[in-house]
Amino acid sequence: MITNEFFMTMKTTLLACLLLFTSHVSAQEFSLPLTAPNMPPAFTAEYAVKVGGLSMGKVEVSLTQVDPENWTYHSSSTALGLAAMFVGSDAVTDTSKLQLVDGAIRPIFYERIRVTKKADKSERVFYQWDAQLAQSEYKDRKLQVNLNESATDLFTLQLSIMANINSIPKQMDLPVITKAKLKNYQILNLGNVKLNTIYGERDTVLVVRKKEDSSYRIWADVELHGLPLQIESIKEGKTEFIVKLENSSLHKASNKITTQTMNHPQSSYFQSR
Repeated sequence: MITNEFFMTMKTTLLACLLLFTSHVSAQEFSLPLTAPNMPPAFTAEYAVKVGGLSMGKVEVSLTQVDPENWTYHSSSTALGLAAMFVGSDAVTDTSKLQLVDGAIRPIFYERIRVTKKADKSERVFYQWDAQLAQSEYKDRKLQVNLNESATDLFTLQLSIMANINSIPKQMDLPVITKAKLKNYQILNLGNVKLNTIYGERDTVLVVRKKEDSSYRIWADVELHGLPLQIESIKEGKTEFIVKLENSSLHKASNKITTQTMNHPQSSYFQSR
């Protein structure tokens, strides 16, 4: 007798096979490369983490160009107030070291430092592009994977989304190294959306980074190198927290240029026309 349980098992199996197939194809067809032309300029940005409208933490992000061939991408997240009582006040830091390798800017080292009262949850990824290998460490787990142009870690992925904000396809899958595992993440481009920010209404591209029952919705500034203006974390259909931009050197520089342009109009030739 064919039961409902049989149909559900078959449906789950078919969906899993379909996901595996489409993931393989997408990973070959699409990537989010970092190159000298699309690499964002050096910047700093500060964000507030809000839960139910209450400020629970802050995030500071920076991209630094060390020299013509090396960059450092860094983030520091700190819990504030009541949240610090539960998760601790020690900062969680993410650092990506990037280098110009064979004409592309690629991560050569990623490290997340996260130490709680109960455990050391730090992780590291060492990239060996000459051997096309990556080694990852998390707790007592170790992973070695073969590299291709698509493979990256979660933190460097955010920088890649920024760099390619105007060319992200409607849907793509990427292999991501996280916690000494290789996982498939889906990237969705939901198109242009207006967003109210501390800098007024901005044109954004809404990008979703999705895995299983959790996702991140990222509103990226179209005009300023894809800098995230707002990030929303969703798990099992519910919003966990929202990260909002409070300060950005890119926006300050943009406002300064606009002010200078207004104060110094075009030449008299154009003024007379």
